[in-house]
Amino acid sequence: MGFPPGDPWLRNAACIDLRDVTASAALRPAGAVRLSVDDLLHRPYLLPPRGRPLVLVGGQRDDMQLVVQALAAAGHADVRHLPEESWRDQLPAESGPPSRTRLWEPSPALVEALAAHPLPAGRTALDLASGSGRNAVYLALAGWEATAVDVLPDALERVGDLAARSGVRVRTARIDLGFPGALDDLRADLVVVVRYLERTLFGPLQRVVLPGGLLVYETFTTDQAEVGHPRNPRFLLQPGELRSAFPDLELLSYREGFFEGAHLARLVARAPA
Repeated sequence: MGFPPGDPWLRNAACIDLRDVTASAALRPAGAVRLSVDDLLHRPYLLPPRGRPLVLVGGQRDDMQLVVQALAAAGHADVRHLPEESWRDQLPAESGPPSRTRLWEPSPALVEALAAHPLPAGRTALDLASGSGRNAVYLALAGWEATAVDVLPDALERVGDLAARSGVRVRTARIDLGFPGALDDLRADLVVVVRYLERTLFGPLQRVVLPGGLLVYETFTTDQAEVGHPRNPRFLLQPGELRSAFPDLELLSYREGFFEGAHLARLVARAPA
């Protein structure tokens, strides 16, 4: 598929180079990140947010039709393919060290919180219910001593893979956060909880954050049930519930409503020094 010169879609798309290592090292689309077809199909934690357009460079034309369909089924609705070397007529090129090394992104809640309330790197951080560990790896890249906590072994395996690909070390801990006392032995300067709700953790979380440290918490509100997953009330916040969930911490910022494609509540709070 060709694109008009200067196509604005291409300027906004994340570029994935599917060609072999030698070809990609010699010359690649500017800003492209090299991944394999296997990565596209089985390692979604390496991909950018679903709302961002994707352009795939290289790969067998017939195979790529199926790959594009699989990505669409996984929520990446705007994906296009440039077969073989046709990208040279459509995209600027670069050589030497890649100008970009990753397409995945941490939670905007975390990035926003640290920009508004910076803490010195080198401190300790906990990513609770970490999933694939994007937040933990992001923090490790910024110099934090990060630990990813999840109950699922395969989630922690993904954390290890993402950390290794990023050239950093992230500790992992397999803990059932719904179990009484799950947080008793945990302490950190920064605690991050994103898209996860276990109300029994609200009290213990206030003790996990070290003096002067931050809690960043974001998850879905009841309005989310009208537009998509999750729908179980157990995993949905009532209006204003998160704002009052941590009375022992100093509330620094709070936001509730529809943003970033979901109905969310987002809180940043600080533990007393």
